[in-house]
Amino acid sequence: MRARRRRGLALGAGLALWLLACAAAEAMPLRRGVALSRWFEASAGAPVSAAELRALRAAGFDHVRIPVDPVSLGWSPRRGPKLDDARLRAAIDAALAAGLDAIVDLHPREQTKQAIERGGEWADGYVALWKALAAEWKTLPTQRVAFELFNEPGFYGWTGGLAWSRYQQRLVAAVRGVDRERVLIVSGRKGGSLEGLVELAPLDDDKLIYSFHYYLPYVFTHQGASWMRGDEWTTAGHWRGVRYPAKAARARLPHTDGAVGRERARDEIADYFRDGWDRERIAAQWRPLREWAGKHKVRVHCGEFGAIREGVDPGSRYRWIGDVRALAEAEGWGWSVWNYADDFGLTANSNTTGAPRGALEPAALRALGLDARGQGRPDATHTRGESKPPEPKQGAR
Repeated sequence: MRARRRRGLALGAGLALWLLACAAAEAMPLRRGVALSRWFEASAGAPVSAAELRALRAAGFDHVRIPVDPVSLGWSPRRGPKLDDARLRAAIDAALAAGLDAIVDLHPREQTKQAIERGGEWADGYVALWKALAAEWKTLPTQRVAFELFNEPGFYGWTGGLAWSRYQQRLVAAVRGVDRERVLIVSGRKGGSLEGLVELAPLDDDKLIYSFHYYLPYVFTHQGASWMRGDEWTTAGHWRGVRYPAKAARARLPHTDGAVGRERARDEIADYFRDGWDRERIAAQWRPLREWAGKHKVRVHCGEFGAIREGVDPGSRYRWIGDVRALAEAEGWGWSVWNYADDFGLTANSNTTGAPRGALEPAALRALGLDARGQGRPDATHTRGESKPPEPKQGAR
C-alpha cells in the first residue's frame, strides 16, 4: 500500500512539473525563431533595423535569438562583471516593440570558451557576469525575454560531461539567485549537440528549455566552408556540389577542391550516400532525444540549424531546412534557424560584406512553414521519428 502511495505521489509530482512546463511554454512559446548573428559578435555586422524586425514578425517569426560575444561588449574577468550593453538593450527593446520575443544568447568566441573550460578566473568571472546581468536585466519582461547561458559548450573528453554539468549548474544558480522566474536556455556539451544533450541529467528547475544544435551531415550543410578546410573531423570544407537528399546527389555527383586527401574525402562522401541522408535518416538520429525528452518531461528547442548558401543548390538547401523544421514541429519542439542574413542567411542578398541584405526569400519562408501572410501553415508531410563534431559555423561570423 505504501509503495503504491509513493508511486502515486511520484506520478503526481511529475504531472505537476509537466503542467508547470506547459504553462511556461504558453507564456513564452518560442516556436519559430531566427538568429540575428554578427550584430553583437566579434565580427560585427550592420545593425538590424526596426523595419527589418517588423518584417520578420510579419513573415511569421515569433522570436529572435541575439548572439552576444561578451568580450566584444567589454567584459573580461579583470574588468569585472559588466557589459557595455546600451546598444544591446536598445536592440532587445526594438525586437519587443516589433512583436518579437527575444533570446539573449551569450555567445563567447572560441578562445574565451576554452579559457572558461580551463577553470580559474575566466570560469569564475563568467559566473559572476551572469549574476550581474541577471540583476541588471531583471526589469526585462519575464514572459518575453529568455536568457541562453552558454552557446555551444565544448567540454570534450572523458571528464567533460561531469565538468560541464557542474559548471552549468553554477550558471543557473547565479541567475536564480536574482531572478527565479526567467526562462533559461541550457544545453549539453560537445558543441551543444544532440549527443551532448541526451547524456545530461536534467536540472531541478521547471523554467528551463533544453536546446540542441543540428547541422548534420556537415558534408552537405558546411560544404565549401573556408573555416572548415583542414578540420580533422570532416572534409566538408573541401566539397562542392553536394545535394540533398542523398538520392538527388547521385544524379549529379559532387566534387572536391582537390586540396584534401582522396581516400579520406571518398570515405566521407561514401558514408553520405550509404546512410541515404534524407528526412527519415534525420528522424532516426533524433529518436534518442525524443525518448530522453519524454522520459524527463522537459521542453526541447532546436536552437540552431541551417545550411551554408554559397555554391549550394538552393533546392537542396531548402529541402534540408524544411525537413529539419518539419521534424522539430512534429515533435512539438520550437526552433531558431541560423541565420538571418549572413552566409547561412535567408535573405536574397545574404552575405558577410555589409551590403544591403534584401528581402526574405519566398523559398525560405516556404521551407520554414510560413506563408505570405506571416502565419505558420501545417505541413502534411510531417513525420515523427527519431561523433565528436567540430564547431562548424565558428568562422562564419
